[in-house]
Amino acid sequence: MAQEAEVTRVPIQSSHGCLVASIQIDLDEEILARFQRDLLERLHRDRCHGVILDVSGVELMDVEDFESLCNCIAMARVLGARSVLVGLQPGVVSALVDLDVNTEGIEATQDLEEAFQMLQPEDVAETGEAADAPEPAESDDAAELPQVEL
Repeated sequence: MAQEAEVTRVPIQSSHGCLVASIQIDLDEEILARFQRDLLERLHRDRCHGVILDVSGVELMDVEDFESLCNCIAMARVLGARSVLVGLQPGVVSALVDLDVNTEGIEATQDLEEAFQMLQPEDVAETGEAADAPEPAESDDAAELPQVEL
């Protein structure tokens, strides 16, 4: 347990129903394993609908690191959360494509604002506010309603 305290932790914050993990350090196996546990525990506890993985501070990412992040995304999906990668550096993207890494199904944006917009529930994204109650449906059945004489 003392060894876990020595492992650098990725900060995870909650905002707008999403967990935001700001990965601003070079990754290694221990950091990724601890991050995975922390992320899953927070998702379970906070019941967030989205995860934003901000990797803008990561200059180098190898295939194993990327696959570990993809595993985090898959685990979050099993817990009901949609995930978005934010801020991938051009060199990282180039290396991943050159190495023929499978990026299918990965959602990514260049900035946090766009990630939050992607992860907002449909009713919030369309109207800008959450729907409290469903709108009454318009109907031609008004003649079938009982008539009250005043």
